[in-house]
Amino acid sequence: MKTRIKSASAKEQKPIEVTIAVTKFRGVLADGAAPGGRGTAYAMKIGNEDPRVMIKGDDIYIKRPGATLRFTIGSAAGDRQRYYPVGVAFVREGARSSGDEQRLGLLNFPESMTRMDGRTFVITDTYKDDAPYVRYKFSVAIQRGSDGKIGIIDPEIIHEND
Repeated sequence: MKTRIKSASAKEQKPIEVTIAVTKFRGVLADGAAPGGRGTAYAMKIGNEDPRVMIKGDDIYIKRPGATLRFTIGSAAGDRQRYYPVGVAFVREGARSSGDEQRLGLLNFPESMTRMDGRTFVITDTYKDDAPYVRYKFSVAIQRGSDGKIGIIDPEIIHEND
C-alpha cells in the first residue's frame, strides 16, 4: 500500500535558522564611497539543515513549497560590534514581470509575514510564483549599534523548480 506524504506550506513548518556574520561593514553614506562598492561584506550559513534550503556563496536556494527563514545578524570573530536589521527589500531579476507585486517580491515574500526583533528577522517564502527559475535580489539594511550607520547586505534568493 502506497502512502502519500502531504507537503506542509512554508508557514506551517519550523523556521530554518540562517546566520549572517558581518565581516567588513561599509556604510551606505560613507565619504568617498565608490559607486557599486557600498555593500557590506558578510558570510552566511545555515544552522539547521533542511532539504528545502541550501546556501552557496551569497545565494540562498529555496525549493518548493518554500520556507520560513529566521536570520540572525552577527559580527565576525573578534569584532565586538552589534548589527541590527532595519529593513528588507526584494527585486525579481530577469524578464519584466507583470506588476509591482511580482517585481518587488510581494507575491512570494508577503510583508505581513516579515518580522524584525532585535538582531533577528524572519521572512517567509510562500513560493507562489510558478516560473521554473526565479532569482531575487534580497537586500537587508542593517544598522551598526556603536554609531548608528547604515549598511546593506545583498544576498540573492533563487527558486529552481525540479
